Amino acid sequence: MSHATRWRSSLLVLVFLLSGCALFEERNKPPTYFGPREQVFYASFEEVWRAVNLVLQPYPLRISNMDQGLLETDVIRGYKVWAPPYKNDVAATGESYHLTMHVVKGALDRRAATKVTIVKDNEVQVDFFSDPKSIPSDGLEEKTILYRIGREIQIERALAKAQKKRNSQQQQAQ
Repeated sequence: MSHATRWRSSLLVLVFLLSGCALFEERNKPPTYFGPREQVFYASFEEVWRAVNLVLQPYPLRISNMDQGLLETDVIRGYKVWAPPYKNDVAATGESYHLTMHVVKGALDRRAATKVTIVKDNEVQVDFFSDPKSIPSDGLEEKTILYRIGREIQIERALAKAQKKRNSQQQQAQ
């Protein structure tokens, strides 16, 4: 084997080893965050309300008041509904949380706009005798819910557009 061939193969092995180690790194938690996550959707209140209810189907709802624009989940123990990707152990016995969502109707630049605000209240109870202690949220579940709401709105609009196109084609065929 020539010197250039050995050098290339050595370089190839080195690159493979260095990139392979990155695959098995342990994932770190994102920074913690107290406070609400919010997003404005350019959609009517009714569209956003339907999307929020679709996204929150797996959650046990305690309050769902459309007039006030308020949704609140019941207390969720551990990670029964949503588990963060950095958690290896699913069974977290002392942790519990609930979500509070506010949906507010508005307008922005003469377009219908609806603001969704999510607050996640985390608590952990170390032992049976101590009071629960509030802990900050990592914000991933809230961001995921907001993303899913946006996707539900896009899906609903695409279906409405396809239905409208189908109806117009049927009218032209008659």
